[in-house]
Amino acid sequence: METKPDWGALLSAWRQLDNGPKAQMRRVGKPDELLELPAFYRLVGPLGWPEANEWQRRGWLRLVFCLSAANPAFNDTGEKISLGEGLAQGGKISERRLFQLIRADWPQDMVQLRRLLIHVTPTLNWSLFADQLWRWQSRDRQRLLEDFVLASPTKPLKGARA
Repeated sequence: METKPDWGALLSAWRQLDNGPKAQMRRVGKPDELLELPAFYRLVGPLGWPEANEWQRRGWLRLVFCLSAANPAFNDTGEKISLGEGLAQGGKISERRLFQLIRADWPQDMVQLRRLLIHVTPTLNWSLFADQLWRWQSRDRQRLLEDFVLASPTKPLKGARA
């Protein structure tokens, strides 16, 4: 069984970076553009990048791209608040916009997610968020939508009686 990286170490390393490298990573438009920045390798190198396979490297790109979204990209909490719940609590995201995100392919899915993170600055659990982005498979996308809808304020269905 594969061991997942230490998400706390990634968050700590990010917070310890100087503003210059953080700004360089924030300026990239797509996750793959991180591969052109020495600061990216300095950040993920000690955390397992050299030993990572292609699938894991894609996970690192997703994580750092979204982590660099804003300063901070989100408010970390010890509570079990998922990405979907955090986005719903912000009250600024429509179901349609979230649906577009989960239907998008690489790298557009990450570009859209990063925009949502900047727009909402959600409160969420960093470890849960990192786990979800590390995998980012169809079930993780469905879970994002499920958590978002269930955490959103309930709207009456058209034609439903009270």
